[in-house]
Amino acid sequence: MASFDLAIAKTLSFEGGDKYTETPGDTGGATKYGISQKSYPNLNIKALTEAEAKAIYKRDYWDRVRGDDINSQDIAEAIFDFAVNAGISTSIKIAQKSTNRVFPVALDADGAMGKRTLAAINHCSEFSNSRELFLSVFALEKIQRYADICNKNRDQSKFLLGWVNRTLQGWGK
Repeated sequence: MASFDLAIAKTLSFEGGDKYTETPGDTGGATKYGISQKSYPNLNIKALTEAEAKAIYKRDYWDRVRGDDINSQDIAEAIFDFAVNAGISTSIKIAQKSTNRVFPVALDADGAMGKRTLAAINHCSEFSNSRELFLSVFALEKIQRYADICNKNRDQSKFLLGWVNRTLQGWGK
């Protein structure tokens, strides 16, 4: 089973750690540890501690993508990190689409991490070649999602290279 502690270390490094930012054009607004004011409007972002951020990530992201139930650490990290970056439902939908490409199991891309989705994802982790294929397809689907965002809103294009780098750095590591 996958480990939250390993996954959160990687995600916090991608999210800039304890650096407080208010990047112009960032739709999340003020951010620290990757926790945004937009997502948590009643939280004092400037005063947020690492322990508080980890608790939020565990409760609101890791648990909702059922990270503890995913057999592959790499796959769990990829789904979790993308959930943090793009939303839980979006991450699960893309995981479902990716799973369907690796093993045609006809999962509905409904954004819910149910028993069938979890079983199919865990099936992908049983063999190294299917795990690698899942991670490759998942990475490409993520990059396509980022391109779609930038095509719909050109102001978001300044974030594209960072999103792609995050995808490639997190892929299969």
